[in-house]
Amino acid sequence: MAEIDYNKICFVIMPFGKKPVGGREVDFDFIYDNVFKPAIEAVDLPDGGKLQPRRTDLDYFTAHIGQEMFQYLEYSRFAVADISGLNANVFYELGVRHRAQESGTAIFRQESGPPPFDIGQIKAFPYEYEPEDKVSESVQLIQRVLTESLAYNRLDSPVRIALLAQHAAENNPRRPNIEPLLVEADNALRMEAWPKAIEKFKEALAASPDNPVVLMKRGLVYRDQGKFAEARDDFARIIALSPDYAEAYREKGIAENKIFMKELKARHWEITADNIRKLEEELPSGEQLLRRAIELNPIDFDALSSLGGVFKRKGKMQEAYKAYQRAVEISQGNTYPLLNAITLKAHAQGRFELESGHRLLLKRSLSSLQKQVEQGFNSPWSMFDLAQVYLYMRDAEKFLYYVDEGIIACRHKWQPQTFRETLEILTGAGIALAGLGEGIAKPQDADGALPD
Repeated sequence: MAEIDYNKICFVIMPFGKKPVGGREVDFDFIYDNVFKPAIEAVDLPDGGKLQPRRTDLDYFTAHIGQEMFQYLEYSRFAVADISGLNANVFYELGVRHRAQESGTAIFRQESGPPPFDIGQIKAFPYEYEPEDKVSESVQLIQRVLTESLAYNRLDSPVRIALLAQHAAENNPRRPNIEPLLVEADNALRMEAWPKAIEKFKEALAASPDNPVVLMKRGLVYRDQGKFAEARDDFARIIALSPDYAEAYREKGIAENKIFMKELKARHWEITADNIRKLEEELPSGEQLLRRAIELNPIDFDALSSLGGVFKRKGKMQEAYKAYQRAVEISQGNTYPLLNAITLKAHAQGRFELESGHRLLLKRSLSSLQKQVEQGFNSPWSMFDLAQVYLYMRDAEKFLYYVDEGIIACRHKWQPQTFRETLEILTGAGIALAGLGEGIAKPQDADGALPD
């Protein structure tokens, strides 16, 4: 038998047969045959030839299936993992792959609620296979992700990032073991004990000051707590350590833009193009960092969405719409860029009129958002997004209900203000929807009860 050329192999990590996902039965064999296999076979390798899909249960030669699986995980040029249904074997194999290879792994999932906490920071591309017309869209998405990932060959394994940081500290004769501190920090995050988590990250960084994983974790906590200067500094340190770390550019760009807008408001300047240009002479707005993040990873729809937000706040509505719409296409309808694309299209037209594609995507987002809200995931944004979906579906009662729920979940004044500013794009264009005026007033009423 001919030797396997692992340099051309894409190993597919996914459940076999029919498995439950989100209360329904999913035929993963059908998905492999009709979604992943044709997508992988359509990928051109940068060095010539085509990528070849493999799944261990479909290899018909005599060998131990466990041995085959580990060899595929260890040596394959690329691997894709479908985490739909949160299958234990899939997560085990994904962990093995992340330990084996620093790049060449992509994660996909059907929209069935938030991913587990421990991989919540890893990009997982959503796909669909029902109705039938979604199959071809998902094939195109997977083909695009694999093609661009192979071309850029960027570091995507959180395990290897951590090990690289550990190896960088090998000159330290003490070689501190910071794992217990990280476990304590993660446990504190699960309990929403933010100060304790930050303290544990601080202790870990005192022992291992150039650890990008710890810096990223702490920076994200600072970001979520509204401490944008501290977050910016952590992301800047990561970039100094790893100049091609796309996510660090993205997160630093987001933090810089928050600082920029806060300073604009602190000076009581109106948000005009002239005032923004004037302030940019003193402070970066985050735009260049986000552009760099997209240059490093063109399929990062979070970076595209964030760049759209920068354009939106600068009043560059057409550029903002293009960025959001591109993020919608890459993510196959992620709610955040979708809602912004709909909002900016209505602003440009001076009227609210949903196109059929956007209407379908809104309906599909309801189940996922509802699960996020029920599980407290991505709060308060999941609540605000759900409110906005109901606003656009002309259900004023549910819109106002989830606006209230979102405000209750807010911890900082800037959170409801950001939501209000999005809604004001509609009223600024003279658009009136049932409940919109009352919905805008609610965040204003909450200002006095929240810290900056």
